[in-house]
Amino acid sequence: MKKRFLPFLFVCVTAILLTACSKDFNSNAPYRDATIVYGIINADDDVQYVKIYKGFLTNDNAYDAAQIYDSLYYFDKITVDLEEYDNHGHKIHTWRLDTTTAIPRDLNGDLSAPKQLLYVIDQPIDANNIYKLLITNKETGRIVTAETNIVGTTMITSPATQSVDISHQSQNYIKYMKAANASAYLIRQYFYYDEKDKSTGVVTRKCLQRNLSAGPTTLTSYPYNPLGLYDFICSSIEVNGNVDRYLLLDSCVCYEIWAVNEPYYNYVQTSTINSSVVMDHLVYTNIECEDDDLVFGFFGSRRSTRNAYRLNQSSQDLIVTGLSSRKLNFHYWYELEE
Repeated sequence: MKKRFLPFLFVCVTAILLTACSKDFNSNAPYRDATIVYGIINADDDVQYVKIYKGFLTNDNAYDAAQIYDSLYYFDKITVDLEEYDNHGHKIHTWRLDTTTAIPRDLNGDLSAPKQLLYVIDQPIDANNIYKLLITNKETGRIVTAETNIVGTTMITSPATQSVDISHQSQNYIKYMKAANASAYLIRQYFYYDEKDKSTGVVTRKCLQRNLSAGPTTLTSYPYNPLGLYDFICSSIEVNGNVDRYLLLDSCVCYEIWAVNEPYYNYVQTSTINSSVVMDHLVYTNIECEDDDLVFGFFGSRRSTRNAYRLNQSSQDLIVTGLSSRKLNFHYWYELEE
């Protein structure tokens, strides 16, 4: 596993590295090209996206500079290629990535938004092969590379029934098959319901997302408290006398497993935000450059599977009539159809 202390400058201007920073930075040092890469390959996706930022020097407020779109990207100064290799190391394909600004960036954050520049490719991904990212600076000849294997498929094996019971505290387990090239798993739980506006009659599908695992886990049989979902519903949904809420007949609860490979897992494990504003932060990276070590981020793979379930009758009764949830105006699914 490759780790590196992040120079303070690049911490300041790249929220992607998830590190804390000072708002003011002054330096008389000459500019040195630094590249930050964030790429996650999913073999189930038709299109793959890669984020590539550049470091910069400023004598002004670094946060203000990071809001300037032109400061963050290389634009036409680089080419980005994706190479595909079989398990014997033989190159199969080389594709040139295009750029797109069609996907807006979340406005919450320190980098320029909503417009962002992404590198995109729509070629099919083979989970049996290795993929290498090749970033070439056309002005300097500097080459940045990264390599990743691809996460294979997984499958949820438990709960194995069509319905789930969230009305008890007895420990349950969510179980799933190990995915090829996966080092860890992220486990999520979803609760779906319909919300009807009393004044307009408009019905809107709503969703709550809950992380069952606090972070990546290496287990393939993960314990959880079924009643925890009920508590989550009660604490996450606001009381609103202007709406009625309805349970769904089918697919009311979903479990989702994200399998991640070693680069993804290592990056997440070492990228916990440090409370200090002056301390360099140790993070993992698998981005490489033969000329220098001014490369950060990671290039990895992930893949997901999900199963949907009904709520059994006792769970429905708990949500509709339970002491903590009755104020949320939940009704049975068939009452909406009436």
